[in-house]
Amino acid sequence: MKLFVTDLDGTLVQNDEIINEEDINAILKLKEEGHKFIISTGRSLEGIHKIFNKYPEIEYDYIVACNGSIIIDNNDNVIYDNFITSEVAEEVFREFIDEDGICVHFEHEGSNYLIDPEDFSGIEHLMDYFKGVISKEDVFSKKRNYSIISLFAKNMDIDKAEEAKDLLIKKYGHAVEAFRNQYFVDIAPKDCSKGNGLKKLLELNNLDIEKLYAIGDSYNDLSMFNLTNNSFTFHHVEEQLKGYANNHVSSVSECIEKMLR
Repeated sequence: MKLFVTDLDGTLVQNDEIINEEDINAILKLKEEGHKFIISTGRSLEGIHKIFNKYPEIEYDYIVACNGSIIIDNNDNVIYDNFITSEVAEEVFREFIDEDGICVHFEHEGSNYLIDPEDFSGIEHLMDYFKGVISKEDVFSKKRNYSIISLFAKNMDIDKAEEAKDLLIKKYGHAVEAFRNQYFVDIAPKDCSKGNGLKKLLELNNLDIEKLYAIGDSYNDLSMFNLTNNSFTFHHVEEQLKGYANNHVSSVSECIEKMLR
């Protein structure tokens, strides 16, 4: 038995949240052959279920959500759960919520909320991702624990996202992890990552590392790539990112085909 792990956005699903038919068929084949299928993503559980409710034929074995801060099995039993404290989160919010060109959102109790950016121009296509918009005042009026916080550059500026990630690591690295995912920056609890989440699943299934196959398309996938020699990314990703993955493919289905040989 092997574990096949895939990132979601930009990997298994695109902006239209559609999974290609050839990728579906490849996942069904690996399941038929007795291997396990794992979703590993920065998304909240609500965002993940929103996608897979459209594909009941695809049965996942585990979900590593919010960049490793939540792990559940196929019955939605919680295997691992961690969070960013409200005190740390509020420091991060104050750092970025008034910065021009940056939007801030967070996961709480399984759903994603956008902190009111006042100007919604250029982000209309993202609004379906959020359960609601919360005012800046309301953010600080209630204490919450956060599974993940995210920033994104409104103009899709990768350099601005990279600067934000570097600032987060420098000022708040004692309390959080920060990963750039294209023009998004995912902020997870300290010591949480996709890779650490997968280590827990390998231990749970009593499997050696060579049984793990992982594919992703961005820098929040590096902890998966660093974990296994069976790391995959795409021919079209940023050149620097390619150097971290041992294999380059054109699709998820091609990755699975190599795994099943």
